[in-house]
Amino acid sequence: MANNFITNNKERHKTVRGRLNTLIAVSEELKFLVGFFYFSGWKELYEGLQQNNGVQLKLLIGLQVDKLLHKIVEHGQQEGNLSQEDLFNQFMESLGLALNNEEVDTEEFYEQVSFFLEMLENGRMQIRKTENPNHAKLYLFRL
Repeated sequence: MANNFITNNKERHKTVRGRLNTLIAVSEELKFLVGFFYFSGWKELYEGLQQNNGVQLKLLIGLQVDKLLHKIVEHGQQEGNLSQEDLFNQFMESLGLALNNEEVDTEEFYEQVSFFLEMLENGRMQIRKTENPNHAKLYLFRL
């Protein structure tokens, strides 16, 4: 029986990165639900997105990002009944805290940030925060 699961086992050559890059190249729209969007993951999307100037990217992020003891960590802390705007602002604040990290202070990182900011400004990318903490992963591709 063939193994059709996509894993990060490099011996099987069916990595998530490889499959993402293949699908990004031929997609019109990407919709991703992820628990977090770490900066190390930007590079994986960055390369594919640069090659497909027409693709739209919609990200739904399920957890906050924080810096704790010099490490970037995820957390699902939720305060009462916050509005969508409050949830988004809280997420953006946690993102700012995580960005103030020497590990991401590189020229390559700033080029990637500029690219994603341009995608936001041009309406090619939307980022939203889930109402409740969520660590699920869902990748939808419209071809």
